[in-house]
Formats: sequence, C-alpha cells, structure tokens
Amino acid sequence: MPILRRILKLDRELQSGKVMKRSRLFDSKQLEAFEVLCATGSFTETAKRLFLTQSAVSHSMKSLEDDLGCQLFRRQGKKFSITEAGDRLLRFARPYLSEMQILREELDGFEKFGSGRLRLGASQQACRFLLPPILSKFKVAHPQCRFEVKAEDTPQCLEMLSLGEIDLAITLEPIKSYEIDFIPCFSDELRLVLLPDHPWSREGKIDWSQAVSENFILYNRSSYTFRVLNDYLNEKGVKLNSFMEISSPEATKELIKVGMGVSVMASWAVEEECTRGELNSLSLGTPKLSRTWGISVRKGRKLNKAERIFIKIGEESGCHWMVSKKR
Repeated sequence: MPILRRILKLDRELQSGKVMKRSRLFDSKQLEAFEVLCATGSFTETAKRLFLTQSAVSHSMKSLEDDLGCQLFRRQGKKFSITEAGDRLLRFARPYLSEMQILREELDGFEKFGSGRLRLGASQQACRFLLPPILSKFKVAHPQCRFEVKAEDTPQCLEMLSLGEIDLAITLEPIKSYEIDFIPCFSDELRLVLLPDHPWSREGKIDWSQAVSENFILYNRSSYTFRVLNDYLNEKGVKLNSFMEISSPEATKELIKVGMGVSVMASWAVEEECTRGELNSLSLGTPKLSRTWGISVRKGRKLNKAERIFIKIGEESGCHWMVSKKR
C-alpha cells in the first residue's frame, strides 16, 4: 500500500505540474529549418532549400514553438517577424549549426582519407634523422593530417603499440614478437667509434684481444641495440669488463671526443663528425653487425588509408636512403 500511495501522489503532482518534465535537447533539423526561415523570410524558399514541403516547414516551426513553450514568430497574414525569444534562439542556432557543418566535413574527411591523426613512436635518433624526410613527403600530399610523436626506444614503442597508445612506430626489427607486424625499410651498420689518434684508428682495425683495457660507452642495456651488440660480442667470445651506459647519442660522441672511451654506433649517426675529422669509425669485423629498421604495427590491426600511405613512403624513403649511402 505505501508504494501505491507514492505512485498515486506522483501521478497527481505530474498532472498539477509540480514535477518538472525533463528538458529535451534541440532537434538539429528543426534548428536548421528555423535558421533558413529567418535568413530567407519565406516558408516557400525554406521548403525549396531543404527539399521539404511548405506544410512540413510550418509544422516543424509550430512543433518547435510548442516544445520551447514560447512564440518565435509574429505572424501578420503571409508575413512574419521574429520575436525576442526567436532572436535569442537564432543567436544560438547559427554558430551551433556552423560548428555542426564544420564537424561533419571534418568527420567526412576522416572517412575519405582514413584518419585525421597519426600517433607515431620513434627513438630520439629516428626522430632526428629518419622521421623528418618521411613526414615532409607525407605532409606535402596530405597537409590535413596531423601527427603526435612519442620519442621512445624500440622496446617502449613496441609496448605502446601493444597497448594501443600509438598507431605506428619506427623501430628496429622486433626479436621474436608474435604481437607485431614489421615492415622492413632499410638496414644500417653498427661500427666502433673512436678518436682518430687511437691506436686502432692508426692500424685501421680492432684488436679485440685488447678490448678488456678499453672503456666502452654503450647505449642503455634495455635497448635493442645493446642486445644485438651483446649477442654479437658473445659470438666472438669478447667480454667487456668496463662500460658506461648512456641514452644520449650526442652525449656519447662528446665523451668520445674528450677521450672518455670508445663506442659502438650507427655509421650515419657519426657521419658528420667523421667527415670533419673529429671522430673515426671502424668495422667491427667479419661479419659486419647490421640492424634492420622498419615500421611496426600491432598484428591483426586493420590499417587505414593514412597509415598505409605512411608505410609506403617509409619504404620508399628507406630505399632512397640506402642507395645514397652506397654512393
């Protein structure tokens, strides 16, 4: 009985208007008809522009007034003028409808192009040397696409791909990854970087039997570069007794210049310094130690048009880069 009494009480309050009805959102089609009607001043012209009948426009305006509970027009025969309430609604409707149109065109562009945004991951070195030529070519053809770039090493980039935090990543070839698809773009060589007056520079080759007396400055041990180098040296039976970990290639080069040690770096990363005679690079021996760079994407993920174009440009840029390095 208490529940029934509450229901009956609520019903009486609704009938008496004591309980407010929940306000509804505006109908965008009604607002569009209202704005066009105010702009044209004609029900006939509004109907033509909106591909409606004149009676449909009239009914829509009557429904809008009933819904708002106020008069939007003062009707004088076939003519009408806008009321103060109508003027207030018009000042709201015009920017609202304009924003809706802009958004519709933007979303339509997403569908046609594939995406309005690309989230990329790449190491600091890749951001400096590899990513700029790819982005510059991409932006020439597709200036409407915007980029978000996160500068992280390969392990972190692969993790972000798996978590869906980025769309694509310029990485080294993943080691036995079953969650990542890898599209190779180019290969580079890791070489020993040292001072030009170092004994190994004068001899033109590395004496690995003397490696124990050298201080190596290496990329941090969590990186793929450290892993591939460590595997390479293990196969040669070389053990490094002393090495310094550092994550900045620029800092590494400066430390080498002041005689703090030697390092293993990509040939392209020290090309300028070697050309100026500030540093020298030597092959690690036979076989050479190479890495494969490419674009990683989460396995099974359907690529949109923007991503497919980015990958294609990445492959083309990689080919051009390798050809230029061989000259």
